[in-house]
Amino acid sequence: MTSSLESPHVVLLGARKEPNQPSRSGFCQKLETYLRYSKISYEHRDTYPYKGPKGKVPYAEITHDGQTVTIPDSHFIIQYLVEKELIKDPDELASLTAAQKAESRAFQAYVEEVLYYAIVYDRWCIDANYVVVEQETFGGLWWPMRSFMSWFFHRRVTGLLYSAGMGRHSPGEVHRLQREVLEALEVKYAGHKYFHGGELPSRIDLTVYGFLANILMTGGSPYFTALILGSKVLRPFVEEMTGSLFPEYEDLLGKVRSS
Repeated sequence: MTSSLESPHVVLLGARKEPNQPSRSGFCQKLETYLRYSKISYEHRDTYPYKGPKGKVPYAEITHDGQTVTIPDSHFIIQYLVEKELIKDPDELASLTAAQKAESRAFQAYVEEVLYYAIVYDRWCIDANYVVVEQETFGGLWWPMRSFMSWFFHRRVTGLLYSAGMGRHSPGEVHRLQREVLEALEVKYAGHKYFHGGELPSRIDLTVYGFLANILMTGGSPYFTALILGSKVLRPFVEEMTGSLFPEYEDLLGKVRSS
């Protein structure tokens, strides 16, 4: 049991993560970005989604005030940390108004509910991309297990995408959705460093960065990767956020700086 005099500590349980690389999960990378920005003590541990309380990652074991609690879902983990005053709310630090917070929440949903599913479609429903994803995700497994895991998760993910509606679209339609998200973000970031134009990042900046870093780390999202690297607005944003929060992501920094 941890003494209440000790600093709070977070164990982020997420998708398998290579050293000095963004997470393979956008939601895991989003959470780690919040943790890194807040300077709270944390560590990452690889796990499988089925082990989580809600059957997905991330979830977190948070130790504070002599207790350890398990919280699933990046949104509710962040809310718990803020409400228990274990970290400061980035929106408060950035002095956002109520209207700005509402706009942030709408864009967060746009990124997490539209862009996320469009990227998953790219990775799992386009054959050429899935060849890369399969190697990145299952390449370390011995052959019989690799074959089974690849078949199982491909069937599961594509089925979920179809049920959610994204899987019913054509690749061209999905890429149009991706372009629309990028264009909307470019409008918001044009002419200033952060989403709302302030001197400090707010929640939406940490969320957007988490997903952009995740997208850039894999070879399974070539279309949106090219859009980011070709953007005179979002590419510098990724470079600045990576350099300030994750300087150990040298491959990512090299990718954005060489474009």
